Amino acid sequence: MLYSVEDLVINDSFIAYCMQPDTGDRSFWDEYLEQHPEALPTVEEARLLVLGLKLMLQKKQNELSAGEDKTGHGLYVPDAIIQQLNAADHSRGEVSRKRKWTWAIGAAACVIVVLGVFYQSRQSVTSQKAVETIASTAGPVQSKAGELKTLELPDHSTITLNMGSSLKLSEGFAHTNRDVYLDGEAFFEVTHNKNLPFVVHVKDYKVRVLGTRFNVKAYKNDRLSETSLLEGSVQIIVNKNGKDEVYKTLEVNQKFTTKADTSTLTAITKNMEGAVVPLSYYDEKQAVETAWTKDLLIFEGRSMEEIKNILERKFGVTITIADKKVQQYLYSANFTNESIDEILKALQLSYPFSYKKEGNTIIINK
Repeated sequence: MLYSVEDLVINDSFIAYCMQPDTGDRSFWDEYLEQHPEALPTVEEARLLVLGLKLMLQKKQNELSAGEDKTGHGLYVPDAIIQQLNAADHSRGEVSRKRKWTWAIGAAACVIVVLGVFYQSRQSVTSQKAVETIASTAGPVQSKAGELKTLELPDHSTITLNMGSSLKLSEGFAHTNRDVYLDGEAFFEVTHNKNLPFVVHVKDYKVRVLGTRFNVKAYKNDRLSETSLLEGSVQIIVNKNGKDEVYKTLEVNQKFTTKADTSTLTAITKNMEGAVVPLSYYDEKQAVETAWTKDLLIFEGRSMEEIKNILERKFGVTITIADKKVQQYLYSANFTNESIDEILKALQLSYPFSYKKEGNTIIINK
């Protein structure tokens, strides 16, 4: 039997498992996940409705907001909501299914506030530097861990290079071609030139445009690759039998994403695993896919394995996840200029894990 979110949040055993994971209920739910690994996203969603309530609102609120006011670094939850949750927690054993579900709906609203951990923007030490002009004869331009770079190209296009990324211009750029080679992530604002299409080469495909604003994420050590379009039009080009072919054409507010356990190129050209999906928006103005350009970290259903790579690039550390289950934990949270310890402690509130630091290495375990 597979439980739905609704089933889980009104299940006394599951609530006890979330609130007090060392109880006898743990073995049952651990075994359930072992037998039904496909249920992990559902369990995670239910845990977001249950786990954070007493633990997040009472035990950790003061810790995270200590010394900060509510307009800056604070984590704000109204007292009335805390009192309501306390009452629900104390009466859990006697409450009816209907009241439990009402409590769970209230919990969801609180989780949005708490798990977001969204601190309003402050000046970041990793904020963008002055615009750097590069020539077609220059070697690869690289951004270090924790560094964003803004580049102006010979054709007056502008590129923001994300942390741990590398960009190289082809020979003859802006004269005979406008080809660039990217390893990592960059946001492009490309000037229009109908005679010289702008082409971004990444590991397994190309992105071809005339003039537009778009984001390409293609780190070699990431399993997923994305091309996100904010303005204009772009084409995804793949090589089949030695010839370039248009695989997908994006419209505004769409992204092309690859998702494959093996070679992305094999997936695209043979299994056609590349997909076009809508962009995600944190609010009406900010796309999640380009939040990094504002020094925001926005995780929406991101696995710990994906978050690991992001944190390594941002903080220049090496992270080892010793437990395979922890790699698959899914998190939704938002951060601005927090330290790596603050981020890890906040993530622990949603789906608990342990970690220790050894020099420049962080080891994460269950």
